[in-house]
Amino acid sequence: MIGMILRICETGKGIQTMTGPKLTTRRTFLRSSLATGFLGLAGAGTASLGACTTIPKYRPIETVDQILLQGARVMWCAPHPDDETLVGPILAQCGVGYGNPLYFLVLTHGDGGECCIEGGCNPDLATVRAGEMKKVAEAFHAELQHENYFNASLPVESFPKRHEIAQIWMKKKDPSFVVAEAIRRFKPDLVFTFEPTHGFTGHPEHQLFSRFVTMGIRRAADEQDEALKGQATHNVHATYYGLNRFWPLVMFGAADPEPVTEIYDMERICRDNQTCRDVMVEATKLHQSQDRDMSTLRTFSGWMSHVYLRRTDPFTEIYDPFEVVEG
Repeated sequence: MIGMILRICETGKGIQTMTGPKLTTRRTFLRSSLATGFLGLAGAGTASLGACTTIPKYRPIETVDQILLQGARVMWCAPHPDDETLVGPILAQCGVGYGNPLYFLVLTHGDGGECCIEGGCNPDLATVRAGEMKKVAEAFHAELQHENYFNASLPVESFPKRHEIAQIWMKKKDPSFVVAEAIRRFKPDLVFTFEPTHGFTGHPEHQLFSRFVTMGIRRAADEQDEALKGQATHNVHATYYGLNRFWPLVMFGAADPEPVTEIYDMERICRDNQTCRDVMVEATKLHQSQDRDMSTLRTFSGWMSHVYLRRTDPFTEIYDPFEVVEG
């Protein structure tokens, strides 16, 4: 095991076992990937592989922190309440640490998930999760736009395919229009979302909304977009995917694909003596209906020290939301 870990560090690459995006849930990600990876490999070269994964592929011309220190306006776009936990430390730094304007655009109420509250979620799960998301946004000092789009119901085997979900969402309203309108209104300098082919956990809604987000970024800058006439155009300075590149997940082929263009230290101080990771961990307690997942995340949060990012150009790196998923 030690030898294998050292060989991975020497090449800078993980073990590639995926032949296509893996469909999973956040619970599968947290329990199977994190728990199995951390507990199964903790005693075998943890320090060596941890050091390996903290080396960026190249040094960015400008870092996220340099942009944030200029007072950048930041937008986080995700499909589910509690998705912010997956890149939470950097969002905590934005809103709590630096006091920058921060905007959360959350597309669904997460009513396809489960309720972990004893006695049930009343009057319904969507309402409870909406209330939780509001409290979390307040904890991050963020403005919240919470839409109520379709959320695929568990179990994961019953999920529609990604392109089928796209059609369902379009029947309500084009999500790219929702994103573009929010961008023109809030005028973010930075936009963070998920990676469009794996989506951190393999969830098709993570992948799909990322594709609509980058489409919305293009639309927000387009003077010829008739649907957005009357609103001033806005060009987003930089767009980033929050990546799952934690070493156990790389080992098991459950991580987002490379490259990583920047690694952000989540152990820096956000406020008083709290690190940005501490602020994120504290906020997970507000997602009471999702306590099973959130408690698992808290258990393993001490193993996480970085947020992995990839800067993308939405005008040249384009992913079609309606791309047909085979199989």
